[in-house]
Amino acid sequence: MRKLYKDLLLVFLRSANLSVPYYIMLTLLLLYFGFCYQNYLQYSDIFSVTIWLTRPSILLIAFFIYLSYELVIRMYDNNMVEYLKTYKQGLLKAYGAILLCLLTIVMMPSIMLFAFVVFMYYYIDVQYLPFLVHLMKLSVLYFGLSFIIGIMLGTAMAAKLKNNRLATYTLTVFFILLNTTFTDAPFRIPYLLFESYFTERVLYYIKDFFTVVPHQLGSNFAIYPFYGFPMEPIRWFLALFWILFPLTLVLTECFYGKLKKVLVAASCLIILFGIGLFSVRGSTLLMDMRINSFAYADPYYYMNRPREDHDGFEAGFIIEEYKMDLTISNELHAVVEVTIDRRDLDSYEFTLYRGYILKSVHTEDGEIPFARESDYISIGSLNGANRLTFKYYGKSPKYIANRQAITLPGYFAYYPRAGRTNIWNPDLYGYVINILPNESIFSVNIRSNLEVFSNLAGGDNFFRGKSNGLSLFAGMYDEIAENIYAEPMRKDLPKREYIREAEEILADIFMRLDRLEYFIPISDKKFFQVPRSFALNSTTENLVVMSDHITAIFCNNGPELAESIMESIIRPKSGLEFNFMGSYLRYLFDRQDETASLYQKAVDLKLLLEEIGELQSLQEREANGSIDDEKRVFALNSIVSEEAAKYLFHESPRKEENMRIFFDYFTSEIEEEFLKVVERIIREDIVND
Repeated sequence: MRKLYKDLLLVFLRSANLSVPYYIMLTLLLLYFGFCYQNYLQYSDIFSVTIWLTRPSILLIAFFIYLSYELVIRMYDNNMVEYLKTYKQGLLKAYGAILLCLLTIVMMPSIMLFAFVVFMYYYIDVQYLPFLVHLMKLSVLYFGLSFIIGIMLGTAMAAKLKNNRLATYTLTVFFILLNTTFTDAPFRIPYLLFESYFTERVLYYIKDFFTVVPHQLGSNFAIYPFYGFPMEPIRWFLALFWILFPLTLVLTECFYGKLKKVLVAASCLIILFGIGLFSVRGSTLLMDMRINSFAYADPYYYMNRPREDHDGFEAGFIIEEYKMDLTISNELHAVVEVTIDRRDLDSYEFTLYRGYILKSVHTEDGEIPFARESDYISIGSLNGANRLTFKYYGKSPKYIANRQAITLPGYFAYYPRAGRTNIWNPDLYGYVINILPNESIFSVNIRSNLEVFSNLAGGDNFFRGKSNGLSLFAGMYDEIAENIYAEPMRKDLPKREYIREAEEILADIFMRLDRLEYFIPISDKKFFQVPRSFALNSTTENLVVMSDHITAIFCNNGPELAESIMESIIRPKSGLEFNFMGSYLRYLFDRQDETASLYQKAVDLKLLLEEIGELQSLQEREANGSIDDEKRVFALNSIVSEEAAKYLFHESPRKEENMRIFFDYFTSEIEEEFLKVVERIIREDIVND
């Protein structure tokens, strides 16, 4: 065996079509390290470096498929197989020596990549041990096991396909394409042309099963520090499958009779086990173009359904207390007991995100029937009971809860809410901020391999307290300062002085508006910086203020934070109000650039009124489905918003009063369109002038 191993190494080293490409690959890898290092020096982003390191992984795997196939096939080209079969376990020993030789060949680039990743960790400014562990696991999965998969696939194809190079390299190309984003366009055709979501889902299921490099070549989606690179347990099981399955195929060539049948049965069992395990993989981070991915799942679902507006829904009861037992493994498993304040209602409505499968609902007297429709649960009379227990499990494409990370903000319905509340607002293209109408008492026990951080007091994954929203975060996340939680690897970390400065700015603005009742002290609240990915498919989550904590995507300075908090207080009633609200905030926070061309002459009020009239007419036609110039609506809305804001909040003799009028407009339930309010004020000013 040892001699055969040495002979095979010599064959490899002396073969020009094997050793020369191998040496070229090692040389290119060293040059690539230089490129990645230069990338870090330019952008100071370690995640950018690791993304570039992993992008060519599938090409390296394909290269090792080629090397292993060409090395193994020499046995068949030189008719050595029949000779080896004359010796006891001769073919088995030969394959063992070949695999040992290939492991030796794979070891060099794997060690080089591992060493470079560790070097980069110690070179960067932030020394955060969980991130080092993450990089080491990444090296094992992406640069170790993945390369071994390459040699196992190449060896298996040589054993089964023999000299059929066309079939071998066709399968290799197919394997490469499934590990890239090349398939995104053809795989979406069934849904885009035929609205066949099932077909698209099956195609992507197949793609995922063959994807051994989780971060695919060609992906435009960023890797966020909170989650890091996808390395869920299913990824490791999948890597193990793609090593063991080809190995059993190779072994079936080395044995005969009953033992061969046993190996064939074993390979079939491995396939069944792999597919079965993959089908229950639970919550994984899907960052691509499919309909059920992070970026598209909820927008597609809610925008393609008949619109239901539950803004005015009255639950008729409140939830006074939650007792939660959460198990977070491959997905969220929850047992939640709620205590309600009224026992005498004929029916009860609850909101629970559609991705969570409700198994049962119990009272003290036993299980009771319920009706489930999308995000809503309907229950009849409780027969005097005031405690309900919900048992459910499931996942959300965006708000992750698995063994790698937890991102469950308090405004998301991952636990039952009283009444029917909207989850998604298609007009604002964002999630509805569902804060509880009252402060409830929470007792939460979490079973997880991660250290969980919460807005409630506690530790060791047990929390208790009173709040109007329960937020849970875990992953590459830590308390970076007292009551400030963030991803340590981010450059834009929040600071306590930013929060104090924002509080002072807001206090001055609310005093100026004479609306001090809206001022909420924030310096004593816990501050959670959430991943940047929260803004990927939602315009409403930049910052959310709850009774005892704040979640925010950015906190770069005090003025920016203050403006984000104001944005969370004033809300546009439709997408057309975004531009105007942005202009309102610009004047409210005195950020206008008076050197810009907009400020070189006064607003022509007569022309502005004509533009408002035209825009209102176009909006009416659009509502009736007869709009034929959407570009004009967009352009006109931008012009009107800028000019109206300039006049109302900069030129008008009662600009401070106008500031208060529109603050009240944005914070009230007034249904009047903002254009009519603008038009009325301008006409009043013209009359009074």
